[in-house]
Amino acid sequence: MATPLLTPDQLTSDEQRLLDRLWQRLQQARSAPASQGGLDVLQRYYDADRYMRSIGLNVPPGWESLQTVIAWPAQAVDTVEERLDVEGFRASAADAPSEDLWDLWQTWGMDEESQIAHLDALTLARSYGVVGVDAYGDPVITVEGPQWMIHERSAATRQVTAAARFVQAAEEVDLPQYQAFGRATAATLWPRPGMTVQLVRREDGGWWVVDRSVSDMPWIPVVPFINRARSSYRAGRSEMLRVIPVADACCRALTNMQVATEFQAVPQRYVLGASADDFVDKDGKPVPAWEAYLGRVWALANESAHAGQFAAADLRNFETAILTYGKLAASLQGVPLAYFAAGADNPTSADAIKAEEARLVKNCERRQRSFSGPWENLMRMALWISHRGKLPSGLERMATVWRDPSTPTMSAKADYVQKMVATKVFPPSYGPEALGLPVSEQERIAELWAEEDPSARLASALDRATQPAPAPVPTSGPA
Repeated sequence: MATPLLTPDQLTSDEQRLLDRLWQRLQQARSAPASQGGLDVLQRYYDADRYMRSIGLNVPPGWESLQTVIAWPAQAVDTVEERLDVEGFRASAADAPSEDLWDLWQTWGMDEESQIAHLDALTLARSYGVVGVDAYGDPVITVEGPQWMIHERSAATRQVTAAARFVQAAEEVDLPQYQAFGRATAATLWPRPGMTVQLVRREDGGWWVVDRSVSDMPWIPVVPFINRARSSYRAGRSEMLRVIPVADACCRALTNMQVATEFQAVPQRYVLGASADDFVDKDGKPVPAWEAYLGRVWALANESAHAGQFAAADLRNFETAILTYGKLAASLQGVPLAYFAAGADNPTSADAIKAEEARLVKNCERRQRSFSGPWENLMRMALWISHRGKLPSGLERMATVWRDPSTPTMSAKADYVQKMVATKVFPPSYGPEALGLPVSEQERIAELWAEEDPSARLASALDRATQPAPAPVPTSGPA
């Protein structure tokens, strides 16, 4: 049987199967449970919108509004993400941060976008960086979340072999329904290196090809950022998974405390020997419940009735339980107790603070190392595009420069740098970078030092003197 010819606006059979497979994998990733990396439920945990179902013993029917959510899963993510700041790139171990790389970084606002990439990867186990081309042939760098993007990789080379990005209708972007899984109206498919297919959804559910671009790029221009990848499971794991069970248990304790506060924290009153007739006014109408509760119950005409009150419940047992859960969460996440337990004892000294943060700092350093490779690959692709298909030399040893994830004081860092320069371990020019100053400040400091250097001023004057004088502008005389 002859194969029907395809028009330019149709997908090939292989591309259609690939797109359907990626769409199905994305649906499964969205709807899976949290233990299997379900994106929707993990997002709800981060947003503190995940309520535990009560077993009905302590929460009476109709009082479900007392249920409480504690944002410990988000705390587990934020404590790491807040210490992940990219400050530049090195083209080699000896070079200062590359200006070309940093210009690309700043052009596309990656100072802000990189935070989103790190946050999504820590929360949802992965995020993506994508390199495209604008109308002038220059690189475009964007960050994408895993809710609407999926990829496939080679088990042998571990390189991305295909990827797809799905897009909802423009009028739904940045609205709550954008987070809910729905019908995609457009998509971008990367079926193989060097090919990008832009698609829009047809009314019958199929896809129209609106653009198909081909280049000699040797990679799929999609770079995944994977959190806690393992050799047997390289899809990654959320940073929240260790804390979620403890947070759920603490939510139940907080909910029970809410109910106990309503029903037992205030002394409960009782009446013995009274009848229903004792709770009516002179007209025979029942006394409102709040009026009887506030005072009328203490002035009953029935001489045989006796009123009293129970002792209020002591809620300190809930405080002990919540503090215990906080200790468990802090130990599982490797952070100081004060991060998860309100009212925890303060450290006795700066050395005690540093000792408590040791595991947190090491965890952040591990995340920096795992995210360095994706950022470097992304910047190599951007340079490949900006140099029209050629990579500059020296990029084989490119390295990402991160801010120190620990929390030393500026005076301690300055003292450290001063000693390193005095002992000639560091050259003086390395001082601003060793202090952790942003690249823009490092460049400004270098400019100021150049202005103070007499040889630099002489070279600048000689350069201006050797420049040819500008040609005079002709003027027209009177007519």
